[in-house]
Parts: sequence; structure tokens; C-alpha cells
Amino acid sequence: MVNIGLDHEGKALLKSLIGKELIQYRHDPLDKFGGEKVYGRIEMFFDDSIILIEYDYAPYPLFGSTDDEHPVFSIKKISEEEAVSALEDVSQINIKVEKVISGVSLIEDTIDIEWDGKKDSTRLLKAIILKFGQEEIAIQGDYMMPLLDIIKGTNVTSKLLEPGEEYKEDSEIKYIAKRFIVDL
Repeated sequence: MVNIGLDHEGKALLKSLIGKELIQYRHDPLDKFGGEKVYGRIEMFFDDSIILIEYDYAPYPLFGSTDDEHPVFSIKKISEEEAVSALEDVSQINIKVEKVISGVSLIEDTIDIEWDGKKDSTRLLKAIILKFGQEEIAIQGDYMMPLLDIIKGTNVTSKLLEPGEEYKEDSEIKYIAKRFIVDL
């Protein structure tokens, strides 16, 4: 099985955020898409640290190939100097939160795929959900491009793309998709 999820360090870092106040998050504007779709990075500001959620291209070794790339999540601490736009000549958007994180969940899909006579399976991290009591913020990745959707509200899991959504339009691919919610 190809696992395209967070490593242990990324999961531990997200888990360490529980009980901390998220002061604000910042992202690059992406006006042409509108709404809460942002370019592949979000900086989260806490009293004692800045956490970068990055969503960028990496090899996608499905069916043994390393030629194909798709965006994947990574999480790391960064310095103030590193908390800059990935785009040139833009002003980033700051969103105040000022709430304590009560929980973090990962939305992972396991997909068994058959295509062109080959079979494989993969486990993908689809979204990260930050919980603030009843309120939630989901950060959902796009399958093909390094774009993130920010979804706010209650029960944001119901607003995410369906498991296997990225394969539905290709009639040559047979797949079975299952969703797992991993509470950190």
C-alpha cells in the first residue's frame, strides 16, 4: 500500500497543538478561484511558534511509478522569516481566530485501484480538521493542484469531497474507497 499521509513527526506536531490558542492563520490570496481556496500553504500563528501546513508536489508512486507527482501535505515549525508568501508581489491574508484548539482530526481515504490491468492501493491524507469546541476549520487538499480549501463551521466533515472523488470522472479506473477519521 502506498501511504501518502503525514509522517510521525507531522502527526506529533499537530497533536501538540491541542490546548494551544490559534491566534491567527495566514495564506496567499487566490482571487481567481474565489471563496476560501488558497495556494498550497497556510501559516498558523501561536504564542510560542508558527506552524506551516504545506501542500506541494511530491512523487506519487502508485503502480510503482515515481514519474507522476501529486500534491501532498507536510507540517513543520518555521521561523518568522520563513512565514512569507510563496507568490511574488502579493499581500497575504491574515485571519484572526483567537480560540483554543480542542482537537485535531485527520481525514484519510484508503483506495483500492485497478487500472490498465494493474492493481494497487493507497492511503491519502485528504484533510486536516482543527476543532474549537463545536466550531471547526477543515483544510482540504485538491487532488491534482497544490490548492487548499478552507472550510469553516460545524460538522465540516460532511462538507468535504467524497472518498475517491478524484477517480470518479475516469471511467477506465475501477476503485473502492473508504474514509477514516483519525483523531490525534
